[in-house]
Amino acid sequence: MRQVLLAVSALAILSACGSEPDDSDIILPSAPQADMSRALEIFETLSSDAMEGRRMQTPGHEKARSYLQSQILKSGYFDRFEIQTFEAKKYNRKGKQTGTYPGFNLIAEIDGDPKNEKPILIITAHYDHLGVRDGKIFNGADDNASGCAALFAIAESFRQAPPEHDILFAWVDVEETGLQGAFAVVADDKIIGERKAFNLNLDMISQDETEIFLVGTYHYPELKSVLSGAAHGTGIKLKLGHDRPEDGDQDWTELSDHFPFHDAGIPFAYFGVEDHQYYHHHKDEFETIPLEFYKGSVQTVVNAAHLLDDNLGELARARSDKKSKNNK
Repeated sequence: MRQVLLAVSALAILSACGSEPDDSDIILPSAPQADMSRALEIFETLSSDAMEGRRMQTPGHEKARSYLQSQILKSGYFDRFEIQTFEAKKYNRKGKQTGTYPGFNLIAEIDGDPKNEKPILIITAHYDHLGVRDGKIFNGADDNASGCAALFAIAESFRQAPPEHDILFAWVDVEETGLQGAFAVVADDKIIGERKAFNLNLDMISQDETEIFLVGTYHYPELKSVLSGAAHGTGIKLKLGHDRPEDGDQDWTELSDHFPFHDAGIPFAYFGVEDHQYYHHHKDEFETIPLEFYKGSVQTVVNAAHLLDDNLGELARARSDKKSKNNK
């Protein structure tokens, strides 16, 4: 996630990148309490040394994919599951394409609309990471085992309180080199087609003590009233921001898997924490995660998913036909 590292010189302007939501006219969530047992187990396992940092085209990446698939199938949360394969581009250090290799998105769905006529909510989190470098395993706990595990908690909550709309969960591949898995989801007519859609993206939602950002309200102001109350009762602070052009390097609009949706005209809401000392570092591991914050963060995104389902008819939009500058 987020290929731009936070520079020390930018610390003085961070306050300009985020604001707390206005308490007026917000919608309070009525989602079930998140069941953290499976999510925490998946979080710890996916970010363990056994997965070798989940770098594409490595045994660790294959092991992570197989593990997630097994958890999806045995959870009993989903009505359908498939593996979406796509052709990923390989680049050298100078940014020149040197070949291709197969990418694998894991797609599961909960049926909420038997006629498939209503909009669809697509929830994404990438499972690839950096692998092994100089003998050190980059386990990618926050980035992004945290988001991958949270998808299971969201799915379980929709089994407790069934959705009004179809909810599609996508554990996407090849995020770290060009958001390629998310572009493949957006381009697949079998997944979206002519239906209106909305994307909820989770990437780095665990490594903080107090606050998480909701990104997207600058582009889609209607989200403020719908999602500003998502953190109500969780014990953590929700901030808005990191989505304005004037934020410069700290504008996250194009820096994670929500961008391909936004680029295609599909609205998004992205939840993530600030860059931190463990970002793209070998110490981004389960043992460094403040688990009480993570529990509050997961409840926040569970709340957000239910709020979006309740209001999807007003928020979702159809995919446009324009071709992305990043996916030509």
